[in-house]
Amino acid sequence: MNNTDSKKILWNKAAKNGLALGLFTAACRLLSQFLAGSDIPTAGTAVLTGVIWLLQFGGCIWIMKFLMERLVHQYEGVDNRDTARYGRLLALTSSLVFAAAMLFDVIFISPEMAQRQMDLYYQLYGSNMNENTRSALQTIENNYPQILFFSTWIYSWIYGIVLASILSVTIPKKDPFAKFMKQNNQDSGHE
Repeated sequence: MNNTDSKKILWNKAAKNGLALGLFTAACRLLSQFLAGSDIPTAGTAVLTGVIWLLQFGGCIWIMKFLMERLVHQYEGVDNRDTARYGRLLALTSSLVFAAAMLFDVIFISPEMAQRQMDLYYQLYGSNMNENTRSALQTIENNYPQILFFSTWIYSWIYGIVLASILSVTIPKKDPFAKFMKQNNQDSGHE
């Protein structure tokens, strides 16, 4: 892949495809959260939530692999280093979209969920907390949306980087005999 054009191509594709991957992940998470937040949790709801989590987990892996393979098929000269770079950029953009969606959720869609979690924590551990612990917990509660955004972004980005590194080893597939076969074909005049 041409080095001067490759950076622009990779960033452009990563931005577009990262948006789609991030929205897919956010949609799965929000659907799972909606089902888990119903007033009467049932065994069916728990199973469905588990299926959605598996769809999210497996779907993210499959989509990233698909996008990396598509890059190889669309451009000539793409090597494993290019797919790794593309995967890292894809991880960055999709994790930003996902973290932004989670921030939007906690601020606008379901702010009461975070409050319920903090109330539950106070009920369970309130009698064991001293004043310093209560003050620290209050600080966390006040900054919960920001903490959620950055922790989700960093976690998702690291997960994406690791996934891209693993996938890029085999994308594009390496043929250990390709050089030998090409030289052999040239020597025999079959090219």
